[in-house]
Amino acid sequence: MQPKAAANAPKEVGKPVAVPVQASRVRYSPDGKVLAVACFDAKARRYDVTGAEPKELPALGEHNGWLSTLAFGAERLFTADSWGRLSAWDGAKRAWSVEAAHDGWLRALAVTPDKAVVVSCGKDGYVRQWAAASGKRDIEWKLGADLLSLAMGPAGSSCLYVGDLFGTIRELNFASGKPARTLEVKEFYKLDRIQDVGGVKCLALSHDGKTLFAGGAEPKGGGFVECTPLLVAFDLASGKRTSQWKGANPAEGFVTDLAPHADGRVLFTTSGQPGQGKLHVWKPGDAATSFSGGKLPNCHSVALHPNGELAAVSATNANSSGNGRVKGTGGDYPNNASPVQLWTVPRA
Repeated sequence: MQPKAAANAPKEVGKPVAVPVQASRVRYSPDGKVLAVACFDAKARRYDVTGAEPKELPALGEHNGWLSTLAFGAERLFTADSWGRLSAWDGAKRAWSVEAAHDGWLRALAVTPDKAVVVSCGKDGYVRQWAAASGKRDIEWKLGADLLSLAMGPAGSSCLYVGDLFGTIRELNFASGKPARTLEVKEFYKLDRIQDVGGVKCLALSHDGKTLFAGGAEPKGGGFVECTPLLVAFDLASGKRTSQWKGANPAEGFVTDLAPHADGRVLFTTSGQPGQGKLHVWKPGDAATSFSGGKLPNCHSVALHPNGELAAVSATNANSSGNGRVKGTGGDYPNNASPVQLWTVPRA
């Protein structure tokens, strides 16, 4: 049963930003002036969001494959693609690029609190550190698994958290280069005949640095994957689970992205079958979300504005052609698009 909408529930703001292709990640710049979108056509699209209506800026191209993720540093934007390329951008100008930062799919990026280092992980099982200023590679770890997600520890901790396909979260010390401890969410993984299903899809740290959020799902089976979304909160001091939120049924899919709020809540998106998707707001310890809703087919990502009062959610266009059955007027199969809806985020 979904919770009743509270008086201070998020509300949609204006029309969605019309991103013309499928997107994987949305993020705000630290000053809140730019919304960046990682797209499947090998471009990062950027929007000036300082005015009443978002204004499109020049896109960042020259990637090898689709953009799998992106992250902001102090001023630079870092982009990663499905062929393993990592690039840094100063506005519309490429500052540096590493053609083969990973062997294949580069899954996630994270930036240290001091913005001096960008960290990447990929399908090849490696975690690598790069100097944000130059792109020079520093420490690397070979973890031997398909790595899906990253989160930096709080300022001064030198901790890095890495989630993999099998529901394991490793804590690494990026100052010493040594592994520390392991956390597990075994429900995130299922071997269905010969198919590995699930994984730690996203990680994020609370603003006070005390809680690690891990998002994924409890898979029911492989093939046409059905799974019940699951979000787990860990107390970092003890390494123990403190609370969790679980969806109602296996049609609701995965937790796809996380955006912790300074007031202790966390915003997150889910994407299910067929074409389901929601924006959720949850406070750790509560039995249910305070908000779950939105007409958002197959949500991919959520980003919280630095002011904490606005969120951006990327989804998939209604009546998408992803199933290969929706023809365009010319008889072709048009690309999917990712409308990005802006939402108000009232105080708790």
